[in-house]
Amino acid sequence: MRMLRTVAITCLAALALVGCSMPTPVSNVSAEDLAGTGWELQHWQQRNGGAYPLMPGGNGGPISIRFSRDGAANILSGSAGCNRYRGGYTLGGGYLQVLPAATTRMACLSPERAKLEQDYLNVLANATTLTRERDPGRDLDTLTLASSEGDELLFVRVLGGEAPEPGSVGSTVGQ
Repeated sequence: MRMLRTVAITCLAALALVGCSMPTPVSNVSAEDLAGTGWELQHWQQRNGGAYPLMPGGNGGPISIRFSRDGAANILSGSAGCNRYRGGYTLGGGYLQVLPAATTRMACLSPERAKLEQDYLNVLANATTLTRERDPGRDLDTLTLASSEGDELLFVRVLGGEAPEPGSVGSTVGQ
């Protein structure tokens, strides 16, 4: 009996710890709000607190994400730096889940660019929440994607094909 009680207490303690480590649902957008919007990555805050260096140029363009609908399916697509990707997602109850995405298979010219692309796709696959902030006074619309590992990606909405200059987002990302 004593052994059974010890096992039960241990199990309850483990469940409490797992429950405490679950991310708090903070997504403040819906799939309907995102449909038809495009975003460009401006800042990457790594789980260790440092900024991930985003490399422009090379054989790739900026990292981007676009949300759309195909019938009842929510689709996200974009550029991971060198390659394009496309996959599905669900957004509900405050949580984001990105479904496995297909990518093109172009080689990145530099190993650093290839690593950036792979790291981005890993963060995207582990995304848990999206938050959107609008600052009409500065005509700025940002989207922050957070992963279960603690990385945060700050995207700026692309209007008319042009994203704002990175310097105009500085105070938003705490640089």
